[in-house]
Amino acid sequence: MNIEKIYNRFNKVAEDYDNQRKYFIPCFNDYYETSISLLSECKNDFKSILDLGAGTGLLTKYLINYFPQASFILVDISESMLEVAKSRFKKNNNVNFIISDYSKKLPNKKFDLIASALSIHHLESDKKSGLYKMIYKNLKKGGYFINLDQFNTNSSFINDKYNNWWYKFIDNSEINDSQKQCWIKRRELDRENTIDETKAILKSVGFSDVECIYNFMKFGVIIAIKQIKQHQKRV
Repeated sequence: MNIEKIYNRFNKVAEDYDNQRKYFIPCFNDYYETSISLLSECKNDFKSILDLGAGTGLLTKYLINYFPQASFILVDISESMLEVAKSRFKKNNNVNFIISDYSKKLPNKKFDLIASALSIHHLESDKKSGLYKMIYKNLKKGGYFINLDQFNTNSSFINDKYNNWWYKFIDNSEINDSQKQCWIKRRELDRENTIDETKAILKSVGFSDVECIYNFMKFGVIIAIKQIKQHQKRV
């Protein structure tokens, strides 16, 4: 996918992006709140967190509620999106921002948690695989990766039904036609994998525990853990 197209289309909608989320995501509250709540049950002492494709900082808003003592780095290719995020977190000294294409390079440090929401599905499959390798490398031992994203189903028939239901849901929301058409244009950027394909790739790059912890139609949340290797004792 042309990164320039992603940059242009998301710059265009930056200011209205958050306000429209609940109209485009039918499971909005569960999707974010429940997922991050469960993540905190898995591990509640993350110190360093990287948010990939952070946009306006919506995911970090939820993360910072559960992990207020952590330091955050938000990465996005859209300067306009990050300007909204900077305004959102202007009172938080523990939040920093990087304008960058994360599919090519990640910040040169190790993190306890790497997170992403509704971003990685824009990448082609080979780019996803390369990114997951970088994520694994840039996590500390025992670190976590959480991805809230859009996915295809294994059944193309059911996937079409999900899409039909989704479009009807949006048609019955408060979104106007201009906003919907803009969203449809952004949908052209989507390169969705299935949850099973994604789990398989994550396991192939080294993650030991990989699980889908939430799934509602097109929306799913996957957690992957970089476990500390246990060395067998010599006898």
